[in-house]
Amino acid sequence: MKKYIGKRLFWALVALIGLSIFIFYFGRIIPGDPIRMMVSPQTPDHVVEELRESLALDQPVYTQYFYWMRNVFQGDLGFSVYSRRSVTADVQQYLPRSLELIAYAASVQIVGSFLLGIFAGSNIDKWQDHITRLFSYIGVSVPAFVFAIIFQLVFSQNLGWFPTSGSLSEGVATPSRVTGFIGLDALFSGEFFTIGNYIWHATLPAVALAIPGMEQVARMIRSGMITINQKDYISMARGYGLPERTVRFKYLLRPSIIPGVTVLGMQIAMMLGNAFLVELIFRWPGFSRFAINAMLRSDLNTIVATVMIVGIMFAIINIVVDTLVAYIDPRIRYSGS
Repeated sequence: MKKYIGKRLFWALVALIGLSIFIFYFGRIIPGDPIRMMVSPQTPDHVVEELRESLALDQPVYTQYFYWMRNVFQGDLGFSVYSRRSVTADVQQYLPRSLELIAYAASVQIVGSFLLGIFAGSNIDKWQDHITRLFSYIGVSVPAFVFAIIFQLVFSQNLGWFPTSGSLSEGVATPSRVTGFIGLDALFSGEFFTIGNYIWHATLPAVALAIPGMEQVARMIRSGMITINQKDYISMARGYGLPERTVRFKYLLRPSIIPGVTVLGMQIAMMLGNAFLVELIFRWPGFSRFAINAMLRSDLNTIVATVMIVGIMFAIINIVVDTLVAYIDPRIRYSGS
């Protein structure tokens, strides 16, 4: 297992280096002068050139990349034209809000996909299976932002069960910053009302973000259970008189969830990129909403930082998924070694 994980870590590092080279070069060939975007139109030319030289933008691209990588390892992601401050400060402020929302959505997605997949796979071609498949088709075909709009209209504006926007109600103070995560900071401060209020605000955007991936994973778990159910060793287990519950959860479910776990990990990794419209609809003060506004203004440093953060999320979750799948099915790690 250690050798298997080591290989995954090595190739993840290679992929991230390749991604950084690609996005850095791509950001430098986008039309527009980043220096002119940072200063006012009345700035003299000699000041612009001095600023360009101080930021090494007059150097070849490979030299700029070297300086950028050096600064990244020092915690400096550059200056944001959009927010007029350090990109590192923007990441520290906005990223925890998005990650907290994604963690909530991922929890909903994991529980919901497994329950629906097992429910459908255990009742093949029965009315429970047909209803689950119907909801799966709807969930797969409808984007997350459409669910966000529907939830906001129905559960917020019409029924009034949930708030329409924001992460905390008016009058509820943000807890003292320790980690940047509101839920954790409120827990450390013992402000349990704030935790409940935060969960209340995050429920609708989290569920809207989770539904499309949840339905897709549920369908894969159902298909896996149907395929594995036809294997000889399942028939043999039933022939030996083992209880159906034992057959289903010990011998049938474990190999059936492997494709679903793989897709589930990728769905969770994609949430940061897919969350910007959901955050925009619910006015969630997260990183996805901030990043898309910065990208629309051609903020190069924020674009590079955003792509790298998404890439790091994919790499981490991919390693976790590979390790989990190898633990579920030992054949995978043995073949990989």
